[in-house]
Amino acid sequence: MNGNARRLGRRLRSELERALPGGVRFTGSLEEARTTIRAEIRRGVDMIVLGGGDGTVVMGLTLVAEACRGHGRPEPAIGILRLGSGNAIADTVGATDDAAGDLGNLGRGAGTWRRVPMLEVLGVRAPFVGMGVDALLLEDQQAVGRLVDRVPVARRLIGSTTRYALSVALRSLPRFATGTRPHAIVTNLGAPAIEMGRAGPTGREQPAGQQIWTGACTLVAGATIPFFGFGLKMFAFANTRTGKFHLRCGDAGLFEIMRNTPAAFRGEYFSDHVTDYLCERVAIELDQESAIEAGGELLGRRRYVELAISAPVTLVALPTS
Repeated sequence: MNGNARRLGRRLRSELERALPGGVRFTGSLEEARTTIRAEIRRGVDMIVLGGGDGTVVMGLTLVAEACRGHGRPEPAIGILRLGSGNAIADTVGATDDAAGDLGNLGRGAGTWRRVPMLEVLGVRAPFVGMGVDALLLEDQQAVGRLVDRVPVARRLIGSTTRYALSVALRSLPRFATGTRPHAIVTNLGAPAIEMGRAGPTGREQPAGQQIWTGACTLVAGATIPFFGFGLKMFAFANTRTGKFHLRCGDAGLFEIMRNTPAAFRGEYFSDHVTDYLCERVAIELDQESAIEAGGELLGRRRYVELAISAPVTLVALPTS
């Protein structure tokens, strides 16, 4: 469990410990998590449950892979508890707001083990990766969070939803409206990239070495799962074809983004300003350094990155009531 998760108060800690007696570990830093995961992998486990938001899950997957390589063991299945502000991966496996109840179900062996491919970027595996407005929002949310956390009373009273709303209103909208968006060039590096329309493949494919999109970068993002944080269902074609991920490239303006937000939550956002592909590997080049996020974890700023389909991870999908 990410011991810094804002939902993780004293009461929930006790409920989690009762749900899985002797099996819950709370960690307060990356090094603590690394030490804990290494110990469990060395001991030999079939499943590790990660509690936190998307960033916690992505870092957890990285630490699990690192420990398994070090000890020569296969990777265990991964269960997920919804404890963060961004919970796209939790949405994918059906995690509920009842984290203790979900942990009890996982401990009893409930759930379906499902192989889910990942994306690899800058040595990190994640189910979605983005450059553009998503990474900008994450940067601003973290900046506002740091300011709020400096005031003890504000830290207790201002929750994740309010922090997100403040970051959008005070930082993201002004930056997006007045700033200069980077110009992006996306080049296919793998098997032919399949162009997708609202109803499916358009019949057009782009070979390796071909530029498949160029424009002012509102969003260039790839995913192997439908969700993109905060409940947005942005990747309708994710995991529809083996060995490929859904790539979305867009240059939509602020008004279009705001107008189509409800459609994005339903998985129905398609536009002349958004182009969709199924890809195996792509390169993204920008004319200025821009933030990049992988599964809700900021990876710094880059002018060039490559996204590629990676080996799958076994995720445990929780039973639905």
